[in-house]
Amino acid sequence: MDKMTASDAKQNFGQALERASVGPIGIERHGKLVAALVPAEWLDKANLLDDRRIARDQQQQVEQRRLMAHQRIAIDLLSHEETKKQLLEAARGQVRRWAEQGLCSQDYIDRWTEWLSLPDVELVDRMCSDAGGWGRAMRQNSPFAVAPR
Repeated sequence: MDKMTASDAKQNFGQALERASVGPIGIERHGKLVAALVPAEWLDKANLLDDRRIARDQQQQVEQRRLMAHQRIAIDLLSHEETKKQLLEAARGQVRRWAEQGLCSQDYIDRWTEWLSLPDVELVDRMCSDAGGWGRAMRQNSPFAVAPR
C-alpha cells in the first residue's frame, strides 16, 4: 500500500485524492498507520456485499418464520383431531385449486398431493424438515394458510 504522512496528505490533499483513486493510500502519523484513503469503487463493492448479507439474513428470517408456522401446524395436526381434519381438508382443497386453475408449478402440486396423503407423522416430518432439499421450497409454496409473522 502506498503511504504518505498526515502532514503531506493535509498539505497536498488533491494529490492524495488523485493517488487514492488508483489504489489505497495509507496515512501515517508519527510513523503509525492511522487512516487510509481508498478508491470510491471499493466502498461500492463493500456496500454491495453488505446489501447481499442483509438480504440473505432477511431471507433466512423469512424461512425461519415459515418453518415455525409449519411447526405450529404440525402440532395441531398431531394433537387436535378436529383441527387436523379442517387443516388437511383446506390444504387438499388449495392444491386442487392450484391444479384446476394452473396457479402453481406442477412439481409443487404433485409433491403436496403426495405429502397430504401420507400418515400424519410422515407429513409433519416432511413439512418441518429439509425433505431431500425440498423443504424450504415446499414451505414457501404451502397449501396451508400460513402467513409468516
